[in-house]
Amino acid sequence: MKNFLVLVAGLLLYTSALFSQTATALTGMVTNDKEELLIGASVYWKDTRQGTVTDTSGHFSLPSRTQESTLVISYVGYNPAEIQVLPGENNLWVEVTGVHELQQVVVSGQQFDSHVSTLETRNVEHISRKELGKAPCCNLSESFETNGGVDVNYANALTGVKEIQMLGLRGVYSQFMVENRPDMNGIATPFAFEYIPGTWLEGIQLAKGASSVKNGYAGITGQVNVELMKPKQDKPLFINGFTSTEGRGELNMHLNHKGKGRVSNGLLMHGSFVKNRWDVNRDNFYDSPNRHQLNGLYRVFYESPGICGQFNVQALTDRRQSGQISLLPGQNRLFSIDQQNDRVEVWGKVGYEGVGGKPYNQIGNMISASWHRSHALFGPNTYDATQKSLYWQSLYQTIIGTTDHGLVIAPSLQYDDIQEKVNEGDLSRREAVPGAMVEYTYSRPNLDMEMPDLVVVLGARVDWNSRFDRLLFTPRLSAKYNFTPNSIVRISAGRGFRSPNLMAENISLLAGNRSLRFADNLGLEEAWNYGVNFTQNFKVAHRQAAFSIDAYRTDFVQQILADVDQSPVEVFFYNVQGKSFSNSLLATLSYNILPGFDVKLVYKWNDVRATYADGVLRKIPLVAQHRGLITLDYTTPNKKWMFNTRLQIVGPQRLPDNSQVPHEYVHGFPAITPTFGIWNAQVTRRIGKKLELYVGGENLNGYQQHEAIIAANEPDSPYFNGSQIWAPMMRQVAYLGVRFAPAGLE
Repeated sequence: MKNFLVLVAGLLLYTSALFSQTATALTGMVTNDKEELLIGASVYWKDTRQGTVTDTSGHFSLPSRTQESTLVISYVGYNPAEIQVLPGENNLWVEVTGVHELQQVVVSGQQFDSHVSTLETRNVEHISRKELGKAPCCNLSESFETNGGVDVNYANALTGVKEIQMLGLRGVYSQFMVENRPDMNGIATPFAFEYIPGTWLEGIQLAKGASSVKNGYAGITGQVNVELMKPKQDKPLFINGFTSTEGRGELNMHLNHKGKGRVSNGLLMHGSFVKNRWDVNRDNFYDSPNRHQLNGLYRVFYESPGICGQFNVQALTDRRQSGQISLLPGQNRLFSIDQQNDRVEVWGKVGYEGVGGKPYNQIGNMISASWHRSHALFGPNTYDATQKSLYWQSLYQTIIGTTDHGLVIAPSLQYDDIQEKVNEGDLSRREAVPGAMVEYTYSRPNLDMEMPDLVVVLGARVDWNSRFDRLLFTPRLSAKYNFTPNSIVRISAGRGFRSPNLMAENISLLAGNRSLRFADNLGLEEAWNYGVNFTQNFKVAHRQAAFSIDAYRTDFVQQILADVDQSPVEVFFYNVQGKSFSNSLLATLSYNILPGFDVKLVYKWNDVRATYADGVLRKIPLVAQHRGLITLDYTTPNKKWMFNTRLQIVGPQRLPDNSQVPHEYVHGFPAITPTFGIWNAQVTRRIGKKLELYVGGENLNGYQQHEAIIAANEPDSPYFNGSQIWAPMMRQVAYLGVRFAPAGLE
């Protein structure tokens, strides 16, 4: 702890020295005649063209003059403005006027509903609310169906757990955030994405590779950040109802009050259930759990010129029941699964702008506290856990001289108290992680492009982990270079750590009779990630197109492997001794063939391997080396009809080694799975401005994994195992939904 304090003190002294070098600057902001901030406006001294461009908040800063000079401000679609600046003036508000409609047309023509941002330094893919409406999107875990950057594994037959993969690795190696706040780690991990209803989503940002150090040392392969609906942007009343042939029903209601003052508030409510006795493959086990969830979020926002803040409370209860349907001859009790999760979370943010009378000095604070309880029965296995968590961060953002040089400093604290028991074993632990980060951003303005052509972000943080008594240093680098405004290359590199929660992250292993063996020296996981992205926006036959290609490599310094190959009746958790890595390549092409008609083609290649206990470097099971996605979206000119269809192609996957399992239990389990496709489609009808009906189908081609449970006819056998799911359990599923907003859906 003493070393940690010394390093933090040194970090703060270094940043203080940077501040002391700050030069006298002219600062200001640029807006249009509607007081809307303009991003990327050129600002320069008329006689020298020494200048800059406005940042993402519409502000600029450049060295001031000692004599009266003319400042020129230009922006696409507006008349250039010339301002006489007197000596001593240090803050301006510039308003430009012109043909505003032209600027709107340019912006809308360059952006698909799912796109890689041309402004972000990091490789960030944005999934808009409109994109989310192209699929049922009942919760966050179902929101990636039209996206190629994240893969969602098919739900476990017994537990219903869905898990994402990013850059070929399990979702636990990416960081999950709600409005840029790390959230739902620890025992909440198995169903975290199902605790965010789809209608609550304003948008999703997928940051790939080594990301910012602002949010901690986690996020080895990237970050998944969700933005929730804000009261001011949401409808006063919004209702969404949904039902499907799976026996699923869902109702969402949003109530928002914008008010006439600075305070707005909203209540987001969700209730859902699944009730069925589906057993399509006739193995005497439910194909998916029956579920009941109640979920609510209350939000209060305060906004004024210099201060903004919010307060949020979320509470949910979720129950899942599945397992064996009826007793077999000679069997005394059913292999039943009953999972109950309850969660309460409170969080808030407050931010100040213009600290010390300078517009670029900003302070932000966020704090959250949560309580999560999980109780579950998996046949003879019991799982009981309670987690209390606290997170705090204060962030100070400023510039060094001009907006070409930005600086962020942020201390933080993460504390988790987890009481966890599996059968007779006690895995309880406490973990405190105090830390501090600093991040420097250099932007080189290009007045011809009206945007920076080179941006470099260099960040580092220092944390002390009490659970492992380790001081951790996390460096990360991101850079972007624009050949043109529509041709961008990005690189990133950085180190990351992960504190494992082995039982919660592998909860599906309890839905079987395997014994769990944990090595004694398990510690923090550590890896380096390197990546490059190229994005090109262009036109073909006067129609908009976009191409993006990613290449990433993750090298583990320390990784914990859940070895399901070594024995058919045991699972071994141990540190990898040897190489462990992931290579991932992703190519995406989007094209607007006709007005309202978009097509997207995605190809992904993954090579994920680890060295097992026998010294052999093997592919990780249940990871497809090849994946493809084709989406076709058409909206009629009057926007009354929308047609969306997509085909997911999943390549071969290695299954765990089942050679030691008696043949009669695994005759339907191949060593390598076949290539298969899943076809989904949806039709949406807009009725007036207030009502929308949507109908669709999932897995319309009816592809199904027929054998899902090893030794399904002998649940008491040591070989009984329900964790090898590689394809859908359900055949065709049809659904129907309605969206209604009295004030209008747009």
